[in-house]
Amino acid sequence: MEEVQAKPLFPDGDATSTAKMRHVLQKVAVEIKHTPHQNQAALLGLQAYLYQLKGQTREALQSLKDAEEQERKDEQQTSAAGALIIYGNYAWIHYLRASYQEAESYLERIQQLCPAPWDARLVPYIQAQKGWSLLAIRARNGERARECFEVALMLEPGNRYFHAGLGMALYSSWSYFWYPDIARKAIIQLERTVLEQPSNYRAKIRLAKLLEQVDIERSISLIEESAEKSSDPDVLKASALFCLRRSTERAIEILQRALQQDPGYHLLYQALAKSYKVQWLNAKKEDKNNILEAAIKDLKQILQKHPDLDLVFVKLQLAEFYGARDPAQEEKIYKELQERKDTLSPKGHQALNLYWGKFFLYKKKSLEEAKAKFMDGYKIPVLTEQRKECAQRLIKMTRYCHSDDADAIHRFIQDTNRHLPTEFSGTNLD
Repeated sequence: MEEVQAKPLFPDGDATSTAKMRHVLQKVAVEIKHTPHQNQAALLGLQAYLYQLKGQTREALQSLKDAEEQERKDEQQTSAAGALIIYGNYAWIHYLRASYQEAESYLERIQQLCPAPWDARLVPYIQAQKGWSLLAIRARNGERARECFEVALMLEPGNRYFHAGLGMALYSSWSYFWYPDIARKAIIQLERTVLEQPSNYRAKIRLAKLLEQVDIERSISLIEESAEKSSDPDVLKASALFCLRRSTERAIEILQRALQQDPGYHLLYQALAKSYKVQWLNAKKEDKNNILEAAIKDLKQILQKHPDLDLVFVKLQLAEFYGARDPAQEEKIYKELQERKDTLSPKGHQALNLYWGKFFLYKKKSLEEAKAKFMDGYKIPVLTEQRKECAQRLIKMTRYCHSDDADAIHRFIQDTNRHLPTEFSGTNLD
């Protein structure tokens, strides 16, 4: 029998894809623990798939057992749709282990559960599971997830969990494309969700973000409620970043509370490092040195305590803090990260170029070296704030250089944009 290869979720096939997979596994584990809103089975199935890709078969099988247990608690049609996916994953894992008899038995169970022709009532639940999985992987899957939930709602328009999924998908799509009409649709769906599911704090924190420009009082109220009542580290992280603009002390307090509950969640440390920077920048002159020393001490301890976590952004922030005292120590960290750039995610590599470019610009006063780093960051085709800042800094350089050099920068940006993946079309890069 010819060996079946699963379609890779992370196609890079190198250390970068391993870093992405580890990142998604951490996010999925947090979401499974904190979001009991009918996406559990889908997320556990995704978790099993990721574990199997990493060769962790025991963990993959345990995730599927947990998914089966979750499905027993759900309504009949949800359970049947989830079982199809769970049994399919079981069959795939046993096949990869060369346990062909077990794989065949799960295929037979699928046949018994859903003999041809397929039960059309299962389609909306299968679409919803696909939508939840897409959202868990990355933000730019928002449009694909939206299509899944819209199909599900066409077939079962009154299902509140499908509406919740659609709201999340629309928010994800808006956070990537920034279209006002998507924001309006997302607000409608999320308002419905928070009314029907008062403890769905992920929906509340996304609604708060959408309302920030149109109803700031309601936005702040949702943020404060989420920060006080939720134990979800992703919700607490988002709440802290909202609070950062008004009170760095409040933001840091929220993040430290979240870290007490989940000290292995790398994104919390990233947010904490950002909070320290804002606190330092906004501090009075007489307080700056003490804040700098405390931030350096804490970030060093975090890196020493968690060498297994992906903390590239924490290292970059520590480097910037070091640079306030000793630029050579700052550049040493950039060179160390560059030596293992193959292990960095595209977003991490982008950020390294941005930070290093600013170092050349402000510490070494080298426009050419800074320009080269900003260009390297902009060439990486991932839509992030770091990429946007690389473009902004390149454009700003055109105001202070010769016309030929300015024209070359503009041509570089235009040529780079022409070769972007199709998924970038329609997005506002700058």
